[in-house]
Amino acid sequence: WLRHIERRAATQRSFQQRTTSMSLATHGLRAAVGFPPRVMRRAGGNTPRRALAVRAEITRIPAPDGSLERQGVTFKTPVPFDAAAAKTGIMHVGVGGFHRAHQLCYLNGLLAQNWDTAKRWCYTGVGVMPADVKMRDYLKDNGFAYPIVSRAGAEVDSFDVEVEEVVAMRDMLLAFEDPVRCVKAMADEDVKIVSLTITEFGYRVPLTKGDFSLIEQALNGVLDDPEEPLHAEAATPTTFGVICAAAALRFSNGTRPFTLMSCDNLPHNGEVCKRRMTGAAEELVCAGLCATSLDEFVVWLQREVRYPSTMVDRITPA
Repeated sequence: WLRHIERRAATQRSFQQRTTSMSLATHGLRAAVGFPPRVMRRAGGNTPRRALAVRAEITRIPAPDGSLERQGVTFKTPVPFDAAAAKTGIMHVGVGGFHRAHQLCYLNGLLAQNWDTAKRWCYTGVGVMPADVKMRDYLKDNGFAYPIVSRAGAEVDSFDVEVEEVVAMRDMLLAFEDPVRCVKAMADEDVKIVSLTITEFGYRVPLTKGDFSLIEQALNGVLDDPEEPLHAEAATPTTFGVICAAAALRFSNGTRPFTLMSCDNLPHNGEVCKRRMTGAAEELVCAGLCATSLDEFVVWLQREVRYPSTMVDRITPA
C-alpha cells in the first residue's frame, strides 16, 4: 500500500524549530521537513508572527556501518522532468491523498517510460475548498513535487520499501482566489480530461447564483467584460459551477469538449456528472438568461461531452 510523507499540523513549539524529522528507522529513511521563517502580521495588530512554510524531502539515513544502502529499500530513478516542456493535459479537482497516491503516481510512471509522449498529459490541480490552501502551499513550496513511500510485505520488520519522487503536477489553482482564471485554464484546448475526487457529498452541492453568473457570461462571451460584473457569489464557485462554465466557454469558442471523469466511489458516477452538467444548462434555459442558443448547448453537453463511469476501490491511509 502507498503512504505519503506529507505535511503535518504544526504546534506552537514548531515555530521555534528550523527542522523536524519523522524517521522510518526500521528502513533507514527520513522525511526531513524544514520550516523557513516567514513574517506575517497578526489580525488587528502590528505584532509580527511566524507563518509556516514547508519544504519536504526524502533523505537516506546511513546504516550503522556508514553505508547508504539498506536491505529491502529501493530508490526509484527520478523522472528527467523538464518544466518548460511539460503541458497540462488533465485538470483534477480534489487534490487529496488518493489522487497523489494513485493518478499522479501512475502518470509519473508514464513520464518515466516515455517522456516525449507523456509530457503533454501532466496535471494541474484545482481546489474549491478553503482547506485546499494548505495543500496548494505545501505542493508549491516543493515545486509541485512530493515523495511516495511504497511498502509491501507480510511483516513490518521485513517490508520491502520503494521511494519515489512524483513530478507529474505542474500547478494547482484555487477557484476562490481567481475563478475566471480557473475557468479559462480548464477551457484551454490542451486540456483533454477533467477528473474528480470530491467525495459523494461534492455531487450534491447545489449551484449558486455566482455559478450561474460564470456560466452565463462564458456562454455569452463576456467573461472578461468589466461592464458585465459577475455576481458576488462567483467569488466562491462550486466544483460543477467551474466545470460547467469551462464547458460553456469551450462551446462558445467552438472548441472540442473535455472528458469529464469522476473517480469517486459512487455508483454510475459518469451518469451523475452528466445529470449535473445538463441540469445546470437546463436551469439557465428556464431562466432565459443567455443570449446564445442554450438548446444547442444542452445538446452539446449531452452528445459531445464524454462522462465515463469508473469503479474505484482504493484508499490512501492518512
